[in-house]
Amino acid sequence: MKTANLALMAIVSTLALTGPAQAASDQDKEDIQNTIIRYQAAIGINPKNPDTHLKLGDAYMMSGNITAAIKEYTSTMELAPGEGEAAFKLGRAYMLQKNIDKALVAYEEAAKRSPNNAEYHIRLGQLLCRKQKDDEAIGHFRQAIKADANNAVAHRELGAALGLKGDMNSQIQEEQKAIELNPKDADAHYYLGYAYLNQEKLTDAEKQLQKAVELDPRYAMAYHMLAVVKAAQSNFDAAIKDEEQAIALEPANQGFKNSLKKLQTNRAGKAGK
Repeated sequence: MKTANLALMAIVSTLALTGPAQAASDQDKEDIQNTIIRYQAAIGINPKNPDTHLKLGDAYMMSGNITAAIKEYTSTMELAPGEGEAAFKLGRAYMLQKNIDKALVAYEEAAKRSPNNAEYHIRLGQLLCRKQKDDEAIGHFRQAIKADANNAVAHRELGAALGLKGDMNSQIQEEQKAIELNPKDADAHYYLGYAYLNQEKLTDAEKQLQKAVELDPRYAMAYHMLAVVKAAQSNFDAAIKDEEQAIALEPANQGFKNSLKKLQTNRAGKAGK
């Protein structure tokens, strides 16, 4: 089984970033298939080993067979009822299938089984926010911080959720903490800039949004919000430039296009006075 482990480990590190296998070489595909066969054989010998089912699920995910992976993660959960990793991976598999409701159930189970795992609470909180269950999300982000006080993502996401509830002061506090822990987090700078904008602190908002696009030059929404800030300062030329950049990054975004038209109209109106 050591050979199978090494073959899987050589490629599985990409899974967390890319999901199912993408642009895998022929050799990678052969290695994955061989790994699947070996784990299937191992399960045939000992079908009650949850670790083997879990690793087979990972191999199926690498092969792009999400349905088979779901079956193996489910089997792992049944064989190891106190373990949360399989439930978390099950949730991720359902997310790849765009089955939000089943993913939510799986993430809830992962957090229940492993209450001190910050990542599980963060992922659950993010999904709860998507379902507009902000109060529940806030609770899980706080649980994540309780488990790991220096988790920058937990502070960032808690801040964003608090902002959705209209608590801008608390959002600012959490985003500042997130940036203190990870100064290169473009999202944290964006959320902080958004909070400052809501408090009409335009200079502070512009500074944070500008930092967001410096860290992530493809951050279309940050360019859009920079346009909003500059329009509020009556700097329509700069606002239009930022909105055009947002559109260049997301050409299909009709909201950005509508905003650009309004900016152009406002600039023309200002010039005509």
